[in-house]
Amino acid sequence: MLAFCAYYEGKVKGSEEEFDRYIREVHMPLVAKYPNLLQLRYLKGEEGAKFYLAFELFFKDWDAFAVAKVSAERTAAIADAAILDAMFEGVVTHVTYQNNEIAVP
Repeated sequence: MLAFCAYYEGKVKGSEEEFDRYIREVHMPLVAKYPNLLQLRYLKGEEGAKFYLAFELFFKDWDAFAVAKVSAERTAAIADAAILDAMFEGVVTHVTYQNNEIAVP
């Protein structure tokens, strides 16, 4: 499985409540429409965390991710990310991982 992650390091320029609401109500629903998306996580950093938030998107493999990368749904989410960028001061880093599940007893 492939995991595509976005890490937001920094701080919200204005209201954190407004930013968080925008993430939940506008941006994440756009991302949730990506073709071949198996799972989507939104992680909010706790007090003192290095990252304000992180997104994790899971796909079966690189081929499934390749379809999502060129989709109209991703184009819409990227356009919306410009609004997030205007509300956030810091760095957004994207990382792709091979996801390896480990069974827990």
